[in-house]
Amino acid sequence: KIAFNETVAVCRTPLVKDCDVQGPEICRTEYESECWTKQEVHDVEDDVVECTTEIEEKCEDETSGYTTNTKCSKWPKEVCSVSKKQVKKYTPITGCTKEPRELCAPAGCGFKQGAEECFDKTQTVVQDAPKEQCTLEPQRTCKHVTKLVPKLSPTEECVDVPKEVC
Repeated sequence: KIAFNETVAVCRTPLVKDCDVQGPEICRTEYESECWTKQEVHDVEDDVVECTTEIEEKCEDETSGYTTNTKCSKWPKEVCSVSKKQVKKYTPITGCTKEPRELCAPAGCGFKQGAEECFDKTQTVVQDAPKEQCTLEPQRTCKHVTKLVPKLSPTEECVDVPKEVC
C-alpha cells in the first residue's frame, strides 16, 4: 500500500435548523454525506478529424447560336482527413463519506438540507499499489535441444527378377 496527498473538489449539503424558535438548545450528532470528485488523466490514441474547405471550380461550355462561351462556377467542398493523435482523456472518480456533525437546535426543531457547499480539500489517499503501465517486448531465449535422428546403415536387399534364358 502507498499513501499520497492530493487535492480534490469536495461538496457537501449541510443540515440546517428548520425553525426560528428560541429556547434551550439540544445538540445531537448527525451524519452528512461529503462527496469528492477527482479527474483521472489517461493518455490515449484517438482519431482526430481535421477538415478544410476547398473551392472547386466547375466549367461548362455554353453554346448560343454561333458562339461558345465557357461558364464557370465555384463550389465549396469540405475535405477531411482522419489521423491518430495522443490526447488526454479525463475520467471523473467520485467517492462519498459520511462525516459526523454536531447539530444544535431548540427542542421540537427539525433539520433540513441547506445549500450545497464546495471547496478544495487536500486528502491522503491510500492505494493498494502504484499503477503500472506495461508493454510487451519480445525477448529471444535460446537453449540446446537434443534431437533423436535415425541412423542409416546400408544393408543388402535382394529381389528376384525373371530373366529369359535361351
